[in-house]
Amino acid sequence: MPLITRSIQPANERVSHSWSIAVPPDRLWWGLTDPEALPHWLGALTSGRFVGGDVVTVEHGEDYFCTSQILECEPEQLLRMTWEFPDEPLSHVLIELTPVGSTTHLALTHDGLGIEAVNYLPGWHTHLLYLEDLLLGQPRPMADFWSTHEGLIDP
Repeated sequence: MPLITRSIQPANERVSHSWSIAVPPDRLWWGLTDPEALPHWLGALTSGRFVGGDVVTVEHGEDYFCTSQILECEPEQLLRMTWEFPDEPLSHVLIELTPVGSTTHLALTHDGLGIEAVNYLPGWHTHLLYLEDLLLGQPRPMADFWSTHEGLIDP
């Protein structure tokens, strides 16, 4: 597993993950933003595009949507966006990609989560496991998402 670090900072209402994936930045960017890739690790893109200023909507489950405004988008390098579910406070996600030899380092920071930070730490960990397996040609069945998530919750 290429997880380098994961942390929760309750005072800052922030979670972060540092991950290394054995693919080039263009392949990782494809996984992060392509409508064909998203359902295999995050959810179905129902509207918008991952370009600066646009608004995207992703369905994470039946009739459960997250809306994000793309604040900054530099393909293969950086994605900064808002993150808003109807039952959660508005928060912000920053994903930074850095090529390192034949791998790409992914740094994800999610700020403004309030009390939800404790739930987002294993949530992002699970999503990133699914993303990595998709990129390596071994997609995980989404039906196993919640059992995988439960296995990543700290006791």
